[in-house]
Amino acid sequence: IPKQIINKMKNTITITLLSIILSFSSAYSQEVGKYAVSVGISPFGGGINLSHNMNERTSVNIGFGGAPEGDIPDAIKPEIDGFSDNYTHTAKSAWMGIFVSHQPLDQFNWLRVNAGFAVGSIENTILDGNEAYYADYNENPVSYFGLNIGKPPYKGLVYGLDIGALFSSGADFSHNDNGDLDKFNALQDGVPGLTNVLPNFQLTVGYCF
Repeated sequence: IPKQIINKMKNTITITLLSIILSFSSAYSQEVGKYAVSVGISPFGGGINLSHNMNERTSVNIGFGGAPEGDIPDAIKPEIDGFSDNYTHTAKSAWMGIFVSHQPLDQFNWLRVNAGFAVGSIENTILDGNEAYYADYNENPVSYFGLNIGKPPYKGLVYGLDIGALFSSGADFSHNDNGDLDKFNALQDGVPGLTNVLPNFQLTVGYCF
């Protein structure tokens, strides 16, 4: 079978499955669930979210999660002045937070504002040859603000995409004895992912009851 036909078949199957899932989801009653449990994935690792729906428009959410130490992919690794192309960047995180989400507009029940506070840590290690640099976020708490697009808290399957940012006092930077001062200063000059404001997006899927 030609590769183009196989790709078309894969696309058709994917679209069909997504349509079935969405249709199945929309078939649920419009009754608001009191609680929800969901799992999510974000740049800061996986997480579990526990929600208490005060009403159709307002929910209180507790989330916790993290990520074991792992390498930042080269595709999203920023260029840093003075660093070689072969430098490595590893990171790990652990966090817990409490957030309030609210639907502000009557006609858009799929849109919510999400805000809250979190505690935890994000630890970054950047290696370039025998030079080691560290950028650690350990000051707590940090604040969060974002927008959520997804299904209202009706009983059954729920899902959403949260796009926002963490606001902190910034990372604590340090280096080992082999660290270069110019490189160290470049790290502190606003490298994406190592600033006071950290962008975040999270995909969640769960069940409301």
